Amino acid sequence: MKSNSENRLIDYIQLSKLQIMLPVSLTGFTGFFIYNPVISANLIIVSIGILLLAVSSSALNQIQEVDLDRKMNRTHLRPLPEGRIRKSNAFIFTIITLIVGTLLIYHYGNLLAALIGLFTMLWYNGVYTYSKRITAFAVVPGALTGALPPLIGWVAAGGGAMDKPIIFIEFLFFMGQIPHFWLLILKYGKEYSEAGIPSLTDTFSKEQINWLTFIWLVISVVAALFLCYFEVIRSSLVIMILLAGSVYIIYRFSPLLKTSMVNKPAREYSILLNLYFLLIMILLIADRILR
Repeated sequence: MKSNSENRLIDYIQLSKLQIMLPVSLTGFTGFFIYNPVISANLIIVSIGILLLAVSSSALNQIQEVDLDRKMNRTHLRPLPEGRIRKSNAFIFTIITLIVGTLLIYHYGNLLAALIGLFTMLWYNGVYTYSKRITAFAVVPGALTGALPPLIGWVAAGGGAMDKPIIFIEFLFFMGQIPHFWLLILKYGKEYSEAGIPSLTDTFSKEQINWLTFIWLVISVVAALFLCYFEVIRSSLVIMILLAGSVYIIYRFSPLLKTSMVNKPAREYSILLNLYFLLIMILLIADRILR
């Protein structure tokens, strides 16, 4: 039987969405490393700062959406809807992680990186979170938040915000957010509608959403291959692995084009997509080491 302190820790981990925010931190790590390919205290601490900002954003999002979370089977067991964490305590947690995360990025990176981090949180919680209640296409502006963590890392390492390599990497991660959302809608679209959130399932059939998902997946793959064409990735070995991985994921997603496969679990595709982007981050790091 778990103690109260263990249960409380689990509740705050759920509030943090740690399993989702760790990959966000990894993208920041990647951005920092490909500019300055040295494992240093600054690299690790800036990555922790990015993680804390992401955690802060997650907690604030759940405070903002507690009314919606109570209406959805997917979210009604979260700590806030169930009352396992008070709103006031969640808000204090949000403020602490926000301040600490920002200070870490500022002190071990620089002011611009910290400001980009704050802008990312403002965009997610101030624009995307509320636009979801208005339009089913909120994912398009919302995808910007997935593109900025690599930029935070890059700038914190000393890079310029408009440097060519990081612009292409941002574009890749921006495009990659879209199919993630389509897959979420395939699985939970009905719940979104029942909770009063505009859903693409109200406008498009599942078959059409399948096609949209596949199209955006292909666009994301093309964006990944741009990294080779514009010499962000230069190693021949790394390029070959990226090409093989890109062909493989298109092949694995191709059943979405068949009407008979429309009810195939979206979770499988989500895992594949996450693994593909993990591969890209590993290859970006490997390419930088091999130069």
